[in-house]
Amino acid sequence: MMGLDVVATLRDAWGLFRRDRSLLLRLAAPFLFWPAFALGLLVPAPPLPETDGGEATARAMAWVDSVGAWAGQYGGWYFATYAIGLIGTAAILALQLSGGSVTVGEALARALKMMPRFLLAMILVALPVGAGMLLYILPGLYVAGRLLLVGPVLFAEQRMAAMAALTRSVVLTRGAGLSMAALASFIYLGGMLAAQPFLALIAVVEGDGGGNPVALALLQGGAAAVAMAAGLAQALIAVAAYRRLVNRAA
Repeated sequence: MMGLDVVATLRDAWGLFRRDRSLLLRLAAPFLFWPAFALGLLVPAPPLPETDGGEATARAMAWVDSVGAWAGQYGGWYFATYAIGLIGTAAILALQLSGGSVTVGEALARALKMMPRFLLAMILVALPVGAGMLLYILPGLYVAGRLLLVGPVLFAEQRMAAMAALTRSVVLTRGAGLSMAALASFIYLGGMLAAQPFLALIAVVEGDGGGNPVALALLQGGAAAVAMAAGLAQALIAVAAYRRLVNRAA
């Protein structure tokens, strides 16, 4: 079975953005940009493990305790940002896979109706992808690629359970695993690399004294813009790949 043309798929996704740019940005800004921007400004990042001083096991236990305390205080805000972002992603998918012309409001209404199933599906996707990324990044990217079509499947092939959507994505991407992994690499690694300059500058500006608030706001805005672009790219690339693979299977 033939694989998927990665360059053509990326070109298709760019074409979707150019065609519907105004509608897409009206969904991406409130759901993908502003929550990430607010989170970066108002919520401290998770604590990093200590590299100096004391025995390694003691340092590890102290870090686990500090992460637990941080999660208890701030974890809810991170989950809220994640959930709001999923609403925006779902609305983008609904807009692109409606089968006809829909307004932003109609796409958002359909996204909210599908949200419980979509949220469950995304959590089910995150578990194996996260495990693969922790073990070694390449297996994580491969799994992410094979499950990239879960969102489009839920919106294009209605009345499908979350787990069934995962299975359907794996079936559709059979024979195109490496191509899908390449698309996942473009999304995940591209987003990470694009965000690194902003994150590095934020760390420098913050220093030990909090830093200049205007400079920090600008840098956090840049990081949030990258996160929005990555989320939008993921949705559009998933739609473009889904359409190509469905046509291939027909």
